[in-house]
Amino acid sequence: VMGLKFKDGVKRQDRVNARVRYIEGDMDDAEYQQWVSNFDNAPEPLTAQEKSEFLDALSDITIASDAFFPFRDSIDHAQKLGVKYVTQPGGSNADEEVIKACDTYGMTMAFTDLRLFHH
Repeated sequence: VMGLKFKDGVKRQDRVNARVRYIEGDMDDAEYQQWVSNFDNAPEPLTAQEKSEFLDALSDITIASDAFFPFRDSIDHAQKLGVKYVTQPGGSNADEEVIKACDTYGMTMAFTDLRLFHH
């Protein structure tokens, strides 16, 4: 996954997004065409075994948000990807539910009290 060969000039965040899409592998035709545009030669899809081996090897991953995690489903999904550490500003009405989800999975959560995402 980290060895994907991108076209010159593909931005860092586009590389991150392309890697996530490569791992997930559930793109419709329009999404696939956009994804392919990141490469001179599109890589072959991951096999189920390769995907499983990659995901199983993930551990001690950190997830962060500059807004907050408003629902526990983000934490439920994150635990499947090896996340052990969560950082966020806090302030969601569902903070208690998200904290309980982290506790359930043995994740450490830190609140920054600094919200950078405003709308």
